[in-house]
Amino acid sequence: MLVIATLAAGCGSDISSDPRDLLLSPDDVPGMQLNIVSVSEEASEEGPSALVELQGPGFRVLQSIVLFENRELALSALDGIRSDLVSRGETEPGGVETSGVLEHTLGSEEASSLFLIEDRALVRLTVTGPERQQLLDQLADAAREKLADN
Repeated sequence: MLVIATLAAGCGSDISSDPRDLLLSPDDVPGMQLNIVSVSEEASEEGPSALVELQGPGFRVLQSIVLFENRELALSALDGIRSDLVSRGETEPGGVETSGVLEHTLGSEEASSLFLIEDRALVRLTVTGPERQQLLDQLADAAREKLADN
């Protein structure tokens, strides 16, 4: 009985096992006038992952998702990322389920990135453009909502 309970706990996540289903699409953020540029998927050591690039008027969005076996592994990965960023002085500590915002360049563009956890998914959102920080907040909310609904 203990084995069955342990297996059920490990498989108890309601989140989709296909990371492409969890990526943002233009329908998830009406009014932003987004177009899909590319979508890719791969398997990594951590779990299945996917990436989408979206383009809007004057900005670009990159979202990647890695699905871990469970929430604890996703939180552990985020802790490592957050510790690395903070030790290099690149972000503030953030919260339990989110990193601080990382300001950097992506090619020749200024960009803002944020890592967040929803269930067993680790998400990185990167936004370029002059209003990237405000857009990052809106897109993070939309990503959380989509993940919670799947």
